[in-house]
Amino acid sequence: MLITLVAGTEPPPDEISTETAVTTAPELPKLPKLPLAIHYETLCPDSMYFIRRRLYDALTGNDWWPRTDLKLYPFGKANFYNNTAVGRMEVYCQHGEEECELNALHACIIEHLELQQAFQLIYCMLRSYSNRIDECARHLGLDVTAAKECKRTRKTPDILMPYGKETLALQISFVPSIVFDHEFLPYEQSSIRYNFEAHFCRHYERKFQIKLPSCG
Repeated sequence: MLITLVAGTEPPPDEISTETAVTTAPELPKLPKLPLAIHYETLCPDSMYFIRRRLYDALTGNDWWPRTDLKLYPFGKANFYNNTAVGRMEVYCQHGEEECELNALHACIIEHLELQQAFQLIYCMLRSYSNRIDECARHLGLDVTAAKECKRTRKTPDILMPYGKETLALQISFVPSIVFDHEFLPYEQSSIRYNFEAHFCRHYERKFQIKLPSCG
């Protein structure tokens, strides 16, 4: 049948060739993340060992980054005090003033870099007992201008205050201290440090009723 189209009119819908409808795939459900807090010190050998040999290996080797809500607290067994001689609040650290300054630098890194980038940088810096931010940033191709400006322009006690509040509330006796799902278990800390993956698996399964593939 011949159909004549009159100017200004549209052809009947059934006579128009239509493109295949574009459908949007439903979003995949987000993976549930286990809250994990690490309270550490920048010049503490045990903190260095745990972060570099336990935490890093667990998160990368098991592909647990998408499963982890990680928070880093570079404070440890430090504390604040009122220095009446100068009329201001100060902070002291277990391994001296240098550690306070490095703790504050780590805090600025955490505040100004994306989490995994900050963790990679901190992992690199914890290879030594000195400030290696420039060397590590070059190696990783990271821009640390904002983090360094944060440390340069702010007072160390002010930078560390929010980290100190969280850590001091736990009344920790050993560094590092590890907290799963906002529940600090002081008497399990030694086991957690040396059997971190097993504890992560147990806490994850208990919270979400999901057994991770890498958990035997």
